[in-house]
Amino acid sequence: YARYGPRYPALLSGGAAIAGCLPMWALINYNFDSINGDENNNNGDDYFANGGASTITFSTYFTPGIIAVVAGSMSGITGPIVKSTLQNVTLPHMRGQAFALLNTFDDFGRGLGPAFVAWMIENLGGRTRAFNIGVTGWILCGILNTMLFCTVERDEEKVRLGVEQMAADKEVNESRDWDENNEVSANNLEFS
Repeated sequence: YARYGPRYPALLSGGAAIAGCLPMWALINYNFDSINGDENNNNGDDYFANGGASTITFSTYFTPGIIAVVAGSMSGITGPIVKSTLQNVTLPHMRGQAFALLNTFDDFGRGLGPAFVAWMIENLGGRTRAFNIGVTGWILCGILNTMLFCTVERDEEKVRLGVEQMAADKEVNESRDWDENNEVSANNLEFS
């Protein structure tokens, strides 16, 4: 951040969200039925239907495991960067409201997301298609995060100037209060 400035975390965040779509789509569309040697069975229950007779080794889930690690690594970058950017572009007395709004929409997505995906599963012909469409929303997320590249530097400068102005106003008010208190105490002095 100190070396490259405030603009490049937005590129990392947006790029990671968009790039995370690829391994996530690979994981969603991975043919797990081919792991157990039965490519014709598409219900995904063949291991348990055989009473566990299929041989599962370390290498069985190696490829999907690597895909999952890459997908998780790419998708996990965006959240912390968004929160730190929000903190840097919000005045201190407004941060509570800004983070409350962020958490409200985050929770709203967590609550409505499963309902929306369930609706897509029912109306679009299956889980795979519904999850593929759902992951496409990460592209919009990535585009919006990347667009911060254009504005974040100006926003941070406005916050810096606002904080400096608030500090100067506070200093003026404190010196005014000190002067008023000293005048009052000087007027109340009784000389004998």
